[in-house]
Amino acid sequence: MTDGPFRNSALSTRWKQYGQDLVSDAASQDERVKQACHSVFGDIKFFDRLYGELNARTSREQMDLDSVAATETIFDNNERSTMSDTLERNLLCNLREGMPERKSLDLALEQAVGEILANAKNRVDEECIRARDVSDMSRSDFSKGLQRNRETFAAIDVGSVCAALENGNKNAFRRTVRKDVNDGPDD
Repeated sequence: MTDGPFRNSALSTRWKQYGQDLVSDAASQDERVKQACHSVFGDIKFFDRLYGELNARTSREQMDLDSVAATETIFDNNERSTMSDTLERNLLCNLREGMPERKSLDLALEQAVGEILANAKNRVDEECIRARDVSDMSRSDFSKGLQRNRETFAAIDVGSVCAALENGNKNAFRRTVRKDVNDGPDD
C-alpha cells in the first residue's frame, strides 16, 4: 500500500487501510468500524485454543478447589500474546474477587476487549500525530482523522467483538470489496 497517511509507518496493511479510511470521505462510519475491528482481530494471536480451554474449564460440572491455580496453568501452557496477557490479568482478578468462573471469564473477555480496543485507538491517534509531524498527513486530514478515529472506536460494539472471539470467527468484520464508483457514462 502506497497511499494514505500511514504509508510510511510500521503498521500492518490492515491498519494502513484503516488510516486511509479515516481521511477518505468515501469510507462510511460502518466501513471504518468494520476495518478497525478487522485490524484488531489481525493483531490477536494464539487466542482460539486458549479461549477454548478456558471455556471448557468453566463448563465442567466439577470445579477445582483452587480455580486461580488451575486457570494460571492453562495460561502457562499456551502461547503468550497481548490479548492473552490482558485476559489473564482480568480473569485472575475476577476469580480472586470470588466471582463464579463462568461470569469471571465472560467479564474478563469483555474487559480485555475493551482494553485492546482502547490501546488500538490510542495507537492510531499516535500514528496520526506521527504522520502529521512527518507531513504524510495534512493538518485538515489530521483533525478529520482524530475525530473519525474517536467516533469509530466509540461506535464499536464490544459485545459483538466478544461474540466473534468466542466463536473463533476472525472474519466477522471483514469488509466486502468496494466497487469502484463510476461518475457517469463513458463518452
